[in-house]
Amino acid sequence: MYRSNSIARRAYDDGALAEESGLSDEELTNPVPYNFQYNHQDNFGNVQHREENKNEDGVIRGSYGYRDPMGMYRHVSYIADANGFHAVLRTNEPGIENKNSADVAVVAHLPSYTYRRSKQDASPSDNYR
Repeated sequence: MYRSNSIARRAYDDGALAEESGLSDEELTNPVPYNFQYNHQDNFGNVQHREENKNEDGVIRGSYGYRDPMGMYRHVSYIADANGFHAVLRTNEPGIENKNSADVAVVAHLPSYTYRRSKQDASPSDNYR
């Protein structure tokens, strides 16, 4: 359900938000620091990772990404603070260019491998080139 900022602010000022959540006003207004991370590799060699932390000022910093067995990767670092959400994308995925969008910086690299079709994937016309 969408509420305008003024309605949400009135609900907070009246204590309704604290009452509904079961948290105290202090718990709702003071950022609670946290951090977590994981790194997982599956049986096929794909690696996924994520980490994030929030400090006493409510600033959130983190990153996530993956790398496949052929070396293709995507890594996103981000920060969310009083100035908004800002991210940097680093990748070697085909088709991604170094074009920044909004508050996301894109750093694209050429893939470090060459895709070659197997003979089974080749069409009959490939034999006549």
